Amino acid sequence: MFTKGIIRNGFVLSMMVLVLISCRKREAELPDSYAVFETSAQGISANETSITVKVKLSRGVNAEVPVLINLNELGATYGTDYTTIPAAAAGKILLTVPSGNNEASFTLTKKAGVLFDGDEKTVFDLYSSGAPVLIGVTKQFTLSFGELVSSNSTGVINGGGVNYPNKVFIDLSANRGTPVLRTAWDLGFYTGSDDFRVILNSSTAMMAKQINKNDLNAVSATDTVGFYNEAAFSQAAPTTASLAYIDYPNGDLTRTAIASIAATASDNKVYIVNRGTGVGNPAPARGWKKIRIIRNASGGYTLQHADIVATTFSSIDISKDDTYFFKYISFENGAATVEPAKKKWDLTWTYFSNVTNFGTGEVPYLFQDIILLNRNVQVAKVMVASKAFGDFAEADIAAQTFLTTQNAIAADWRSGGGPGVSPAARTDRYYIIKDGDNNYYKIRFTALTQNGERGYPAYESVLIKKG
Repeated sequence: MFTKGIIRNGFVLSMMVLVLISCRKREAELPDSYAVFETSAQGISANETSITVKVKLSRGVNAEVPVLINLNELGATYGTDYTTIPAAAAGKILLTVPSGNNEASFTLTKKAGVLFDGDEKTVFDLYSSGAPVLIGVTKQFTLSFGELVSSNSTGVINGGGVNYPNKVFIDLSANRGTPVLRTAWDLGFYTGSDDFRVILNSSTAMMAKQINKNDLNAVSATDTVGFYNEAAFSQAAPTTASLAYIDYPNGDLTRTAIASIAATASDNKVYIVNRGTGVGNPAPARGWKKIRIIRNASGGYTLQHADIVATTFSSIDISKDDTYFFKYISFENGAATVEPAKKKWDLTWTYFSNVTNFGTGEVPYLFQDIILLNRNVQVAKVMVASKAFGDFAEADIAAQTFLTTQNAIAADWRSGGGPGVSPAARTDRYYIIKDGDNNYYKIRFTALTQNGERGYPAYESVLIKKG
């Protein structure tokens, strides 16, 4: 009995030892370590120049841990808009978490002088980490760049020279000019929900005439008889008859050469289009087209177009997009990128189909160095004799009368020159601009030329009230 008892007690003792060893083994097993961003989103304000972004481990490990981060840029460009320390290479940032530590970080710094619109972002993605660390749940960090509005700036408009090849869109808040080759498009399609309107490329002297046909294939060169002389700009002998074939220069969408696109397809007629002229001296003719535009089932437009002599036609669908005022189409290339988003430009400098009056009524007339307004911009003119440019302040805004027509400035900012007198920027006036974000600027044009060459005018703008 005694011997058996010892055996039994020895068995019990052995079991207890095994249980203790097992418990100690489980206690020694540590939880997994995960790498995560400290937060999933953050903004860098207009007044901040840099921020620190942290990657944290759920626990430190006894080894150096490399962490690789991918950059996905949404409107912000590395090296142009911002940089990081450590630097990125091929769109990736490599961090190292020191042994025994539980975090690493990088510093992002905005480039000096860069202006942001407020919708730029960069998404940082934790792509990989070294063993024994895993990627955790918060593996993406989105950085939003706050809007920085230019307070005082000068600029030279890149019109491309004496043959004015570019149309240039100017954003005063971002101190940015966007030049676009003015022959890069033909038609603009209004994106507003309230109407279906189509505009011509007024920077190439386009004209369009409706004819009483619905079938594009039934239209031929014979339909242009009598229209050729009417639908061509003649600076020597302009006619009032041609006025109906251009978009009226004040930007009124009820006065476009192409009528409102009707909901009933059969109500939409064919138009013969003179595409005007291209860039050069002499400027080359861009030829003729026949077009028909209808609404489509998706709530947008369908453009049918062909050469005058063609017996078949091509079709392009254009959707509406509220980010822009117009979507643009080139007959050769389809969709074309032209004006920036509606809140990313204020003024445009361009060659333009304007009107003038020689005493017998308004006639189409081509002007160089025209300044046009965006559809969400207003302008007031101030004469230096009543208030000097440097003296105009926020308190003076209320007394101004603001205009909204797109050609409210037009050629008013420059003199036309004359015998022995070169055209020049007028120094006796300046303008107050209210932009689409309710910022108010005063702007004056300081030069018509650069080194005697037209196509490179200059301006100065000053923020007088932030929206």
